[in-house]
Amino acid sequence: MVGGSELAFRMICRKYGTQLAYTPMINSEKFAIDSLYRQTEFQSTEKDRPLVAHFCGNNPDIMLKAALYIQNQCDAIDINLGCPQRIAHSGHFGSYLLDEEDRPLVLQIVHTLASNLEIPVFVKIRLLDTVEDTLRLCKQLAMAGASLIAIHARHRVNLVGRTGAGARDGPALLDQVKYIKENIGFSIPIISNGNIITLEDAERNLEYTGADGVMSAEGILDNPALYFNPTDGQSPPSKLALALEYMDMVDKYGPVKMKSVIFHIRRICKQDFEKYQLLEDCLACTDTESVRAVVQQAMDYSTGKTEFVFDPYKLKRAKEAAARKKAEEGKRKAFEDRMIRKAKREGKSDLMYYLNEGAENPTSEELDELKKMSKDEAFQIWKKKHSQHCFAFHFEEGGCPRD
Repeated sequence: MVGGSELAFRMICRKYGTQLAYTPMINSEKFAIDSLYRQTEFQSTEKDRPLVAHFCGNNPDIMLKAALYIQNQCDAIDINLGCPQRIAHSGHFGSYLLDEEDRPLVLQIVHTLASNLEIPVFVKIRLLDTVEDTLRLCKQLAMAGASLIAIHARHRVNLVGRTGAGARDGPALLDQVKYIKENIGFSIPIISNGNIITLEDAERNLEYTGADGVMSAEGILDNPALYFNPTDGQSPPSKLALALEYMDMVDKYGPVKMKSVIFHIRRICKQDFEKYQLLEDCLACTDTESVRAVVQQAMDYSTGKTEFVFDPYKLKRAKEAAARKKAEEGKRKAFEDRMIRKAKREGKSDLMYYLNEGAENPTSEELDELKKMSKDEAFQIWKKKHSQHCFAFHFEEGGCPRD
């Protein structure tokens, strides 16, 4: 997951039955050269095992260099060939390496890592156009040295024109995972990913596909106790109890970025926050203690300790905020369409040319160098490489005025 499986979240998932956990997606290029990035993006503890370090990238040597830094602190390295997001397209990694023209590069990455690391190499993929194509890819990955393949049983989203199935649209095509497992046999373990919201879903998935294991991302974000199997009359914890336990993990295993804390609490507490009109309060939090206080308030409402009184004005503000968000999304979609049309008019072979321009994230080393320059000099360089990112956030006193 992108930014969604940091140490604190992994630890609460492990407490409730998760047997194997992955780090958030790590940019191998940054990890290989940026010590601060390594420190902030890879955090673990001896109880955080077995652990898979989840890397994206498209350069075999750089990915190997990144993996070597932490091979003694995890149990496997995973190569991301599944990310469907725009950043993966602009960086040419994730599911945008699944096209046939990149097959030699992908196999070289797998072979380079598998031949030079002391731990196994895993690969996460999406479905190709036909199940036969996906089966052939899996066999090639196994021959190149992969030790395990996780299959997200959906196709990659088509960013140009928004045609075809979206990244998470519709049910996962588990019949294709079943076909692949039946035809690849025991030559390599297959993990099935998709349609898992409950423990029963996980059990059905395993039984139907015959896979060697199952993986959940979206489902476990909503319920970190998804794999909890109650015994001796135990009951699964409530969502609010889980949220408070997650905050305990944040205190114990932090620091955790505030945007990650709010992201997780919103997902876990969505129904309760909507019921008790606390979503705005959560989004307004600036520290972990205020987040905890909002969760505790919801808990007090749910147990009857505090009486909840519906606020019509709060509902109005929430609807207005939703309308603004929808309008902003509409503006972004219109901008994307204009840039794609411009690329077409100019005969660009890559219709995402203008959308990718300036999308590169600055490294901490680049920021340090830019801050040594005059603001005007730094801005000229920024426009060429990072124009889709906020200059004021990094260079104006007090940061971006829009925050």
